[in-house]
Amino acid sequence: MWEATLRVTREQEVDADPERVWALLAAPAALSAMPGRRFAFAVPAEVPGADRLCCLIVAGREHVHCAVLDVREHVPGELIVWQTRSTRPAGKQTLTLSVRRRPGGCVLSVAVTDVVSRLSKAGRQRYWRRIARAWGGNLRAAAEDRAPWPPADLPAGVREACAVRRLPGQTAQASGAVLVNADAGAVWETVRAPETARLIDPDNVAWAGHVPGSPQRAPGEMQYCVMREPEDRFTARVTIARELTEGRAVTQRLGSPRMEVRQRVRPDDGGTRLELTTRWEAGLFTKSTTAAAADDFARQMQERAEAYKAVIEPPPC
Repeated sequence: MWEATLRVTREQEVDADPERVWALLAAPAALSAMPGRRFAFAVPAEVPGADRLCCLIVAGREHVHCAVLDVREHVPGELIVWQTRSTRPAGKQTLTLSVRRRPGGCVLSVAVTDVVSRLSKAGRQRYWRRIARAWGGNLRAAAEDRAPWPPADLPAGVREACAVRRLPGQTAQASGAVLVNADAGAVWETVRAPETARLIDPDNVAWAGHVPGSPQRAPGEMQYCVMREPEDRFTARVTIARELTEGRAVTQRLGSPRMEVRQRVRPDDGGTRLELTTRWEAGLFTKSTTAAAADDFARQMQERAEAYKAVIEPPPC
């Protein structure tokens, strides 16, 4: 077989009450205590096919992505096991946090399992050992009141890493537009509400909302969608607003490829004109596929605009 499962465990004694340590470990925020720029937050809803989903934004040196995790096992007061639901296959990685009593305190344990190629196992083992050692140390420091608890809101370092930049060089674009029989204010509220994503695509969007701690109705606002995928998977799409004023927004999706979507709402002909435009780096596609990609993006923008219109306009009597 070309794959192997590695396991890394780190245990350390903690000078704190087990109940306090468990309160720290049981929350999704405990995942934010992993080293590097990370922020975990709970999906505040019961999602069919999952236990308790959470999103984990990871800001690396060059890229930012958002993983989706779910609780695989939970023993109150003792142990919680998070599994990845965004990897292929789902559950490829598990992160286990546990606590057990000892005289005068407790023992905190961090364990990681990962399915990797045999050729990369040694390097991944070293990586996870480093992560587990630092993660356990961060949790211990928080439990012993030597460091703040992991944040419930988006920390500054992750927010800075997620800050969008204008697309470099030449760009290409595709648009869609509709005339909506509704007030411009009502159209704008519907377009900008993250919950609308579930209305226009209920089969694929499991949940949508604001990233906790990001600005709202202002540049820097971050929204996320949890998407259902084949093979028992969930993925997350996170967008951040580079520009945001009444009736106009420019958003970019975290990760790659770098693309942006412009939303514009304005009164027109007794109703409201909604325009959606997506832009991307001109060199993203080869010459032979550029035209087909532009047609596909135009179709997507038009279908999305028409989906907004269907949600906003009341059905005929």
